[in-house]
Amino acid sequence: MAKYSERLVEKIVRLIEEDTYTISEICDALRISRNSFYEWKNSKPEFCQALKDAEDRRDDSLAILARRSLREQLEGYVVTTEKIVYQDNGYGGETVKSKTVTRKKVAAKAAIIKLALERCHKKQEEKIEESKANIHENPIVLKFPKEVSQDEAVKMITDFRKELNREQSMPNADRDKNDGDYIVVKM
Repeated sequence: MAKYSERLVEKIVRLIEEDTYTISEICDALRISRNSFYEWKNSKPEFCQALKDAEDRRDDSLAILARRSLREQLEGYVVTTEKIVYQDNGYGGETVKSKTVTRKKVAAKAAIIKLALERCHKKQEEKIEESKANIHENPIVLKFPKEVSQDEAVKMITDFRKELNREQSMPNADRDKNDGDYIVVKM
């Protein structure tokens, strides 16, 4: 039975990052019991963190691979096959009679295209919702010189807001009580 050590942790982390082994297989390969593994995970914060970091790196690696595969599926790809025909040369050996190389373009599959478009649409909706939430949670405060009337300030801000986001409505302007030289507009 192995004892807890930095070297053992490094081996475990490396095997987790490879994503080819289960925890049971890792424990068997390194000659530690599953109970010891989970005991270390629960009692040693540095071990638990090392496992989480290894899983994050593995997941990042898999996400990159998945995006590459999705891109290949979307763009289509070329499949190359090679067929070689041999013939007996009469001396107990073989020679190449013919060689045929075939290249076939594989088009994108409709299901993959649909998946990619739905994902893009969902991300766009999330960005819109996030921007709306940020506007309400973190208002922008603008100060105008006192020569600008409150109505003019509101109109300028409203026009500006419409240019940024045509769906966003403009809240009312409030005069700042502490600063008599400016009109303060919160958006």
